[in-house]
Amino acid sequence: MPGEGGGVPKGGNRSNSTRTVELKVMGTTETMELPAMICTRVGEVKELLAEKLLVDVEQLAFYYKAGSYVTVQKDWNEIQTKTLVKGVRSFKPQAHTWPHPIGIIGSGYHGLKTGLTYLKDGNSNIVMFDRNDKVGGYCWITAANKHSKLQTEFGSFHVWWGEEMITEKCGFPSKDWGIWPRKEKVLEHFQWAAEQYGVLPNIRFRCNVATLDIVGDKNALDRYYALGVKSLDDDSSDIVKCSVLYNYPGSMTKNRIIDYPGEEDFDGYIGYGMNDDCPYEHLEGNKIAILGNGAFAVENCRTAIEYGCEKVYLVTRRKNLASPRIPCWFVHQGPIPTPGALVLKMFEPMYELVGFGDPWEYWSVHANSDRTKVNIIQNSRFGIGDVTFLAVACGKLEYVEDTLKRCARHTLHLTNGRKLEDVKVILKSLGLLGDYEVDRLHKMKKMVGSYCDGDWRRVLMIDATGMNAANFTTFSTGIGTKGFVFSHKYLHDHPREYDRIAKEGYIQQLPVNEAREKEDKPAYVTDVKYSMSAGIIMSGYCPAVDQDNQRDPIYKHRMYHAAHPVELTLETVKKEWDEYQAKWKAQGCTADYVPYPYTREMIDGYFKEYSKLLGIEVYIDGRTDHWPAELSAVGKKEKFGSVPAWHDRDESVGMAQKAIDSDHLKWWGGMAPQGDRLQTNQKYFGFP
Repeated sequence: MPGEGGGVPKGGNRSNSTRTVELKVMGTTETMELPAMICTRVGEVKELLAEKLLVDVEQLAFYYKAGSYVTVQKDWNEIQTKTLVKGVRSFKPQAHTWPHPIGIIGSGYHGLKTGLTYLKDGNSNIVMFDRNDKVGGYCWITAANKHSKLQTEFGSFHVWWGEEMITEKCGFPSKDWGIWPRKEKVLEHFQWAAEQYGVLPNIRFRCNVATLDIVGDKNALDRYYALGVKSLDDDSSDIVKCSVLYNYPGSMTKNRIIDYPGEEDFDGYIGYGMNDDCPYEHLEGNKIAILGNGAFAVENCRTAIEYGCEKVYLVTRRKNLASPRIPCWFVHQGPIPTPGALVLKMFEPMYELVGFGDPWEYWSVHANSDRTKVNIIQNSRFGIGDVTFLAVACGKLEYVEDTLKRCARHTLHLTNGRKLEDVKVILKSLGLLGDYEVDRLHKMKKMVGSYCDGDWRRVLMIDATGMNAANFTTFSTGIGTKGFVFSHKYLHDHPREYDRIAKEGYIQQLPVNEAREKEDKPAYVTDVKYSMSAGIIMSGYCPAVDQDNQRDPIYKHRMYHAAHPVELTLETVKKEWDEYQAKWKAQGCTADYVPYPYTREMIDGYFKEYSKLLGIEVYIDGRTDHWPAELSAVGKKEKFGSVPAWHDRDESVGMAQKAIDSDHLKWWGGMAPQGDRLQTNQKYFGFP
C-alpha cells in the first residue's frame, strides 16, 4: 500500500535519480529551486531549510496541492516536486522577534544609523534615548564650534551610507549637500534623514538613561534590561524594558585638563578648543597658540585663520601626519583599500610645496627600506584639510615641536628655551577623556570585543582612538559604522547563529579591554587596533555578518564619482585655495602666490598606479563599463543558496579576493590570536 502523501512505503526501494524541487512560500509569489533526488524526504529538506533560515525546524510545515485540496506532507514522505512552505515569511534568514524593544542610547551618528537601519529593515520595535532635543549627538551639537566644517567629504559621512540604505529620496548624495558642509548643514542632514526614514517617533529626547538592571538568566532569550530613564525637563522618571541594547556614548567627551605654571600672569584668554569655547572676537589681528595636534587642534587652526588672526602657533610634542583633501577623496572612492605607501606618495606634493617635511620620515610611519610597505601608527586620526598647509606656506601657521613649560604675560616659555611672544590667546586641544559614568551604568569592569562585560546583547561603540593601518578604506566614520551596525544586528536578528559561534569559542578569542585608572581610561574607551581586531574575529567566526557588506566596494566607488566627481572636487578645492590667499592678502599678508599642488593629470597617475598595484582597472572618471555587468549593477541580489553570477570571471574573483586579503592579511600581520591572547607580529610587514 502506498505511503501517505504519495511517499514510498517504509522499507521500499529509494531512487537516486535527480530532479528539481520548487519551494514556494505559502501566500506569496516567492519561490526557490533545490536540486534533489527522487528519494529525498520532506524531513531532510526541512532540516536544510531550517538551518539556512535560522529557524526551528518545528515551525516549518510543508504542503502540496492536489486538485483543489492542499495536503500536508509528512516528514517521511518523498518531497513533492512543487511544495508549499508555511512558517516563514520569505526564503531569507528569519529575524527573531524579541519580547521587548531594541534599545538605542544616543541619537548621534552611530545611534541614528542604528535606528535608520532597523526602520529600513521593517522593524519599528525600537526605542532611542538622547539628552539633546534633536538628533546629531554630542560631537556635532555641542563639541563642534559654530564654524566647524566636515573634514572628510560628505559622501563618506552621510548617515544613510550604504547600498542597503538606499530609498527613493535617500540615494547617492546630491550636490546640494556640498562636499565639505559646515556644522549647520551637517545637523540639517541628520534631521532630514531622521524624517525620511521615520525614526523621530521612536526617539525620546531630553532624557537620561540613569540606571540599568539585568533581569533574568543571562542565557535566556526572555532576559531583558530594565532602564531607569529620567527626564531632563522635570522630575519624572520611568522604567523601560529592552531585550537588546546598543550604547553610543559618543567620542570621548571630557577635555583633558592641564594647568601650566604662570597662567594667572598670562593676561590673555586661555580656554579649550571645543563647545564654542573660543574667543572669536579676540582672534582678528592677534597671535594665538594652540596646544595639541589632533583633529580638533587642526580644526581650531582653520577657525582662527578664517577669523583673521595674524598668526597661529600649533605647539605639539611631535608632529602628526595630516592629510590634504585630494588623498582623502581618493581613498574614499577606491573600491579596494588604498595601500599606505600610495597614501604617503599622494601626501608628498603638498608636503614638499609647503616645507612640511618628508611624510615617510614622520615618527608614526613604519616602512620597509624600499618604501613599498608601510604601517602608520599614531595616537590620533589624520587632521584633514588644505588650509593648514597653505597657512604654513604663507606664514600664517607655524608648527612648533615642543612643549609648554610656563606662561608669562602674553608669552609662552617652551621647554627647549624658545619664547613665543605677543600671544593673546591660548587654546588647549590636549585630547579628550572618557566618562566613567558609562562603565558605572553597565556595572562593568571590562569590554570583551564590542560587548559590555562580554554580554553580546549589550554592544557599545565609540570612535576608536588613534590609527593603526597598512591599507586605508576610509578616513571617516560612515563605512565603519555601517559595518558595525549591520554585523551586530545580524546576530541580534539571528540568536541561533550567535549560539553557534559562541560554542565554537568566539568569545574566548575576542580582545579584552579593562579600565586603566592611572591613564584615566574607562573600560569602554578602546583604540582602533582593538576595534579592528574584534571586527575581524567576528567575521571570521560568522562570515554571514559580512554578507550585506560585500557590495560596499562597488557602492562606494560609484556613489563617490556621482556625488563628488573629480572635476567638481578639483574645482572646489582650487577655488577655496585661491579665496584664502586673496583674503589673507587683503589682510596684509605679503607671501607670494602659492599654486595648488594637485592637477587632474597627477590624480590620473594615482589611478593608474592604484590599478597596477591592486590588479584592477579603476579610472579617474569613475566609469565601470569594463567591469562585469553582474558585478557593477548596484542593487542586484543573488538568490538564496545560489553561486554568484560572476563566479567564473577572473577579474571579479580577483577583486573579491583582494578586498578580503587587504583586511585579513593586514590583521593577521599585526595581531593574530595565540591561544587565549593576542600577539603582535610585525615581521609580516617586513619590519625587524
